[in-house]
Amino acid sequence: MKQTLLASLALAMTASFSTAGGEGWMTDFEAAKKKAAKENKDLLLDFTGSDWCPPCKALTSNILSKDEFKKAASAKFVLVELDFPRDKSKLSEETQKQNQELQKKYNIKGYPTILLVDAKGLPYGQTGFRDGGPEQYLKHLDELQSKRTNRDNALEAASKLDGGAKAEALVKVLKELPETQLNHYQHIIDQISKLDPEDKTGFVKNQKFKAAYESLM
Repeated sequence: MKQTLLASLALAMTASFSTAGGEGWMTDFEAAKKKAAKENKDLLLDFTGSDWCPPCKALTSNILSKDEFKKAASAKFVLVELDFPRDKSKLSEETQKQNQELQKKYNIKGYPTILLVDAKGLPYGQTGFRDGGPEQYLKHLDELQSKRTNRDNALEAASKLDGGAKAEALVKVLKELPETQLNHYQHIIDQISKLDPEDKTGFVKNQKFKAAYESLM
């Protein structure tokens, strides 16, 4: 009896924290990553301010909450809503903490930001509010998702090269990714630095300058 009551209470508490996008959107990032890995999908992260940000509200109401969008997008992505509402009662403290950590991790500066990441959490595509309906937005997401395929194929090709040629190939890969997300590819930047100690491409120097600037700001 007691266990049943506790289970019902827990379910009620969970249900009280709904997403702006409605059914089909997850809020637990780690659970979403596991789901993505299991289903061989990527993740679509929606960094939003559901109760104060006009473009966020427009994107959600016109596109992200539509059944036609969710049905098509969920075939390729695990949908994750990361909300930053002014009304904190909309989210559990645990979810608020998670979202703040992810905001910092992914260098999110404005809302809405839509970030596409693979099942390991590596970002490869970034966008935000766009005019049009679900169909146009889905086409846009298809274009962005192709960047992951291009990334993986280019990295595979680069792995067969050596020295400066490999460094140049890796630089080319990173230049196709969102500039604000390159900190997640530090392991590749380190490879480039070792392969091209004179930094003939100038890429490593440029990244160090940007990192220093971000730190200063």
